[in-house]
Amino acid sequence: MRLKAFWLTYFIASTAFGIYMVAFNWLTVKSYGAFGVSMITIGFAIPQTLLVLFGGIASDLINKQTLYRICQTLDIACCLILLAACLNGVPPLWFLTLISLITGVIAAFSGPNKTSLISDLVCEDEVTPTQQIFNFAGGLGMVIGSILASHLLSVEHFPINNTYGALPFLAYIIGMIPLLFCIPNTNQAQTTISTPSSPTLRMKAAILNIKQTLTYIESQESIGTLMRILFLVLVLGAPFSYLLSIFAHDHPTMGHSSKFFSHLFAALGAGNVIGSLLGIYIAKTNNKNASLFVYLIVALCASAFAAMIDTAPWEVILFIVLTGIFGTLCTNLMKDLIQSLSENSLRGRVAAFTQLLTGFSSISAGLAGFLIHHLSDKPQDSYFAFEIVQMVMLGLLAVVVLLFLPKILKARIQF
Repeated sequence: MRLKAFWLTYFIASTAFGIYMVAFNWLTVKSYGAFGVSMITIGFAIPQTLLVLFGGIASDLINKQTLYRICQTLDIACCLILLAACLNGVPPLWFLTLISLITGVIAAFSGPNKTSLISDLVCEDEVTPTQQIFNFAGGLGMVIGSILASHLLSVEHFPINNTYGALPFLAYIIGMIPLLFCIPNTNQAQTTISTPSSPTLRMKAAILNIKQTLTYIESQESIGTLMRILFLVLVLGAPFSYLLSIFAHDHPTMGHSSKFFSHLFAALGAGNVIGSLLGIYIAKTNNKNASLFVYLIVALCASAFAAMIDTAPWEVILFIVLTGIFGTLCTNLMKDLIQSLSENSLRGRVAAFTQLLTGFSSISAGLAGFLIHHLSDKPQDSYFAFEIVQMVMLGLLAVVVLLFLPKILKARIQF
């Protein structure tokens, strides 16, 4: 019962997050273009990358229910500040970057904590399917949230000033509240590690803990191979989704339409939903090996290529759906498979390493965004620059992963 209540409120929170993400990205790209998107992406990536390993340690040392509740409360407080700023006009870019930086700090602790929390709620053979079910909730919430965002952004007559997206941010705050009361406590005992009183000794102990986790990952051939594939996908493939706001806003045939913008995010979310459902099926199917990831990655690259080349709106949306499907299958299946292969006492820290790769992905997306900005001499050249940068990254991903296939086959990973 507690798992069902957690899933339902997580779904509501994911819907609220879908509204928030569309509104936040729309506000940024509309006001500051590709440079603004790059700044908020880098702002989120820096703390996520630097702190996520400590977030994993915290997840294994602190009560998971308490830590997750603290993170969600801080998220709500952060959005309240953003809501107040939007009521008074366009927030400056430095402020939006600061908001991204704070949410990146929160995500560094909540990401590994959520993954390990869900893993500890079920028995080992149910870890991967359960993670996929929660991924499904996240994807479905993203679809509904994106659709709702397009309507909330267009509301003109409301008691509060909605010119700069205040109403979607208010909806996010309301949608996050039920989750605070339905976070379950796990049956797993927290790892007992002696913590020195001196701050210097604590830092040394934390670094030693990180080294031990890295040694564990390197000693497990299956986990190490999956981590390398995941790194390639996140650094070279995932930036296409991170920078979807540039693609949606600057598409030459769509005329900066907010509805098309929201529809593309909804399409990506729909792809995540379908990918999660397929992931549940694949996770429950025996005798699958990691070579499947290679075909999924090539399909991801082909779908993204097709979306950039096509000009018909509904065909573009279809290819974005396919991109979401293959991207979700690649990343979520690998993350969840890594979780199921890890020892119980190390799941939080192993999840932190996968989250660290997500941080590198955000950095890669931010740098790609800066490159797109500098390649765009005129505003109308932004989409062409986006195409060049993304085609190079996706093409490189496809080639490198195909060259990586013999090592994947040698690892003999079954799931």
